[in-house]
Amino acid sequence: MTSAPHSLAEAHPEAYQAARDGVVRYDASACGRLRMLGRDRAELLHRLSTNDVRSLTAGMGLRTVLTNHNARIIDLLTVYALPEHLLLVTSPGQGTPIRKLLARNIFFNDKVTIEAITDHTVQWQLYGPQAATLLQKLTGLPVGEWALHHIQATQIAGAGAWVARTLPLGDTSSPAFTIFALQADWLEIAPRFEDLPTLDEATYQVLRIEAGYPAWQHELSLDYIPLETRLRDAVSFTKGCYIGQEIIARMDSRQRLAKQLMRLRLDTPVEVGVKLQLDGKEQGTLTSIAHSPEQGLIGLGYIRTEHAHPGVSLQAGTAHAEVEELPGG
Repeated sequence: MTSAPHSLAEAHPEAYQAARDGVVRYDASACGRLRMLGRDRAELLHRLSTNDVRSLTAGMGLRTVLTNHNARIIDLLTVYALPEHLLLVTSPGQGTPIRKLLARNIFFNDKVTIEAITDHTVQWQLYGPQAATLLQKLTGLPVGEWALHHIQATQIAGAGAWVARTLPLGDTSSPAFTIFALQADWLEIAPRFEDLPTLDEATYQVLRIEAGYPAWQHELSLDYIPLETRLRDAVSFTKGCYIGQEIIARMDSRQRLAKQLMRLRLDTPVEVGVKLQLDGKEQGTLTSIAHSPEQGLIGLGYIRTEHAHPGVSLQAGTAHAEVEELPGG
């Protein structure tokens, strides 16, 4: 789900428009998928990540961050509570590393099993204002009324699947959805969606940057801390200890962030990774860039907090970059 670190994402017109005023499908199967079973499955993830995983009951989901001892981001996970297990969704290609990390932290008396299910499952997303209507017609479920990250088992074309509400793209006022299924079941389900426009990777990146969402190897890395990345929804400030908790709690209580993720509007393309400067002094880094059909040349970047304000003018290599607030920020 991430483009090459130095590429300028350009949108495909049909897919871009479908995400804004229709419905579009996106193959997110490159994400890692893990199944956690056993009595202590929630307890393990609770003590290793930033959010209150123990609070989940069947049908609920949330985002949580795995951090190291310096509170740096290892990965951003989406966690779904199913009746007999937890379903974990990692960043693309991170299923195996995350499974190994979790396994290393299982204590001798923990009752936890972690299974890699990426290779025999699929993960498709539906975006756009017509997504809820289509999915409700296929499943009979009131999907448009669901809370974010709610998940439920269903049948589509007679085959089993899990459907979850997810973060929207394109028309961000409309709900979006993820469909999880076994590969064998997807062969039965897929024809119901084959007439939909497919969201290609470049257009996905454009929409992601428009929405201000962080991505693996762009805004999500060991260079950054969850609060700098605006991931407050993925952090519980009332739960007990977890790896990196002391640093995150101190940053929150003191309201002192070294840098913050912001959106940028640029006047000419530059490479991702270029330093953002003010009066010749480094103030941040450009982490993503795209050309939006509606918004022009936009990017995401981390900027020192004292300059992370809308309207601040920075130099990004050969480009002029104006700081903008993140959508919903």
